[in-house]
Amino acid sequence: MSGKNWRMRIRTYLLLFMTVVLAPGFLAAGVAIAKVREGERQARLNVLRETVRATALLVDGQIQRSIGALTALAQSRNLQTGDFAALYTQAEAIDHKPDIWTLVLDETGAQRINTSVPFGAPLPGPIAHDRQPGVLALRQPWVSDLVQGPVKGLLLTAIHLPAKSSPVGNFVVAQAFSVNHWNRMAMGLEGRSDWITAIIDRTGKFIWRSHRANEYLGRGARPELVAAAAASHSGLIRHSTLEGVDSYDAFTHSELTGWIIAVAAPVPAIEASATQSVAWLTAGMVSALGLALLAATLASRLFLGALHAASTAARTLGRAEPLRPPRTAVLEINDLHDALHDGAQLLAQEVRARGIAEREREQLLENERLAREEAQRENQAKDRFLALLGHELRNPLAAIAGASDVLARGPRDSATQQRFVALIQRQNRHLKRIVDDLLEVSRMLSGKILLEAQPLDFAGCVRRCIESLRATERAASFRWQLRTAPVWVCGDPVRLEQIINNLVMNAMQFSPTNGEIRVTVTRAAGHAVLEVEDSGPGITPDLQARIFEPFIQGPPLPGRPSAGLGIGLSLVKQLVLLHGGEVSVRSGGSCAGSIFVVRLACIAAPQALHSRGVESNPSTVKPATECHVLVVDDNVDARESMAESMRLHGYVVSEAGDGDGALQSALSNMPDIVVMDLGLPTKTGFQVASEIKALPSICHIPLIALSGYGGLPNRAAALAAGFADCLTKPASLADLARAIATQLKQQQRGP
Repeated sequence: MSGKNWRMRIRTYLLLFMTVVLAPGFLAAGVAIAKVREGERQARLNVLRETVRATALLVDGQIQRSIGALTALAQSRNLQTGDFAALYTQAEAIDHKPDIWTLVLDETGAQRINTSVPFGAPLPGPIAHDRQPGVLALRQPWVSDLVQGPVKGLLLTAIHLPAKSSPVGNFVVAQAFSVNHWNRMAMGLEGRSDWITAIIDRTGKFIWRSHRANEYLGRGARPELVAAAAASHSGLIRHSTLEGVDSYDAFTHSELTGWIIAVAAPVPAIEASATQSVAWLTAGMVSALGLALLAATLASRLFLGALHAASTAARTLGRAEPLRPPRTAVLEINDLHDALHDGAQLLAQEVRARGIAEREREQLLENERLAREEAQRENQAKDRFLALLGHELRNPLAAIAGASDVLARGPRDSATQQRFVALIQRQNRHLKRIVDDLLEVSRMLSGKILLEAQPLDFAGCVRRCIESLRATERAASFRWQLRTAPVWVCGDPVRLEQIINNLVMNAMQFSPTNGEIRVTVTRAAGHAVLEVEDSGPGITPDLQARIFEPFIQGPPLPGRPSAGLGIGLSLVKQLVLLHGGEVSVRSGGSCAGSIFVVRLACIAAPQALHSRGVESNPSTVKPATECHVLVVDDNVDARESMAESMRLHGYVVSEAGDGDGALQSALSNMPDIVVMDLGLPTKTGFQVASEIKALPSICHIPLIALSGYGGLPNRAAALAAGFADCLTKPASLADLARAIATQLKQQQRGP
């Protein structure tokens, strides 16, 4: 027959060999193993039962021999005549000391003879547990449970037998057995070293135990064993012994004593023989299976070659190499080869695309994780910032509200008014500083701050800032140490002053009262070095790594509230970086203070310093006589307070609340100058400025813009719209007076 006619499916071959060779053998072997295993187990259990019965017979035999000896003693003439000395000698003859000794008790339970002590020696008092009514009343032997002897305190059992009535009284003869006697008696009963034999009294306590006797004698046996023995005269249970060993436990009762005799054997020991038999049967099965596999191997060579060819093709496909499918004798393998060949190219493309997609997915997951962590950090910083901002704003607002109420309701004397007016002005400056700091951070983060750099003496700049701060009331509670050396840098004096003030204010915030603040300026390695050292609690390493981030603050000193918004040090870092320098912090640990260090590139001192003149104090700038100012603001309170303040300083003031009103007032009143808010309703300040500049009759009037946004871009937009100057709200009267005076002077000089 040709090879083509023998081509079948792999499943057909396998089912054929399994059905013919393996299935019947496995079925028969399984049944045989189960029966052999059960038979062997029952045989071992029968041995266990026989062992426990033999142990019970030995116990009963010992009890029976003792009863026989006690019977002879109970009928002794010496007991009838009361000759206890002779009776003591007779009793010693039936003892097996030191484990078995004899006692004679009277009807009250008092000991008359105890062979464990010399005759004539003092005897212990009555033994309550020996006065059993069944002994004298029923005239029959009685065996005790495990008790503690009164003489030596040993654990023992006793057999009591009533003696024949005599003229001298009624007596009970007894023999006491120490637990050591039962131990020696039962030594020959141990079937195996891992079997546990035990004698348990009627209360469930161990009289004797072959394993760990010193530990368990007198203690209770396992409750499940005691319960099973109470329910049946004999039986077999499976449970864990006191050692925690899973065991078969056979038990029965002594006919003469009622005690429980138990023998426990570990489950593996009982089933060892069955396991051995199973092992032999299994070995036979394995041999048969090996022969079957050999036959199957010889018969399956037909398709093994085909499987090998298919495996080779699959590996070739996995390496994305060109696939040339061979022909085999198995139809399924041939179909597989054709499918592998058709999909080889598609699989290679899919693997490449999947790799790219997996890398992109991992990158997206990583980006998402980083973004989530960053968002969480920013959200926490935002929450801290909002809490600090609320705290910082509420304090001056509360002070202003209280002062305003005092001015409205309180006494009208000049001193009170001046004091609370000064309070309102001071808190107003504090609010302005908070808003300015926020705007500075916003401009800094958006990169909109430009420096007006010029050569300047850095040491002199630091000295002026420190002297200005030391003049304040708050600085009076600190000890100051200032050391400077002349060193020149190229920088913006306003921004450098911000850097110095923020660092020194930070040192004041975290230094204790009467603490020392050290400020030094030195020249080192071509750099101007500013060091500001406080005497505060220091900065932890974790906080040092983030101290220059926005809204990050250390914990305040005990008893001192938190101050600021946590943006001062962030401003310092950004401003130092704009100057091309670097800022760092170091701290020696707890209570060691901290040192902030600023390094700026130094330059040579200029050969000649050109005087720029002394700028007049803005607060002393006087308005022009009868200068007419038009104030335009949609906020009524802001407009009226500014107008009234300017009137008190000699200005003639007109007011307008929107763009149309501003145009109408400018045309009718012809003011000398217009101060206008940019954020007007309906028409913005930019639109109103364009309209004013488009009218010939009023286009010459200078315009000064007021903006709540501030910043260079906003100022540039105002100047492009026709404004002559732009001030950030809230503008102080001194700043406004200076801007008005400047514009009036320029107007007088002409174009």
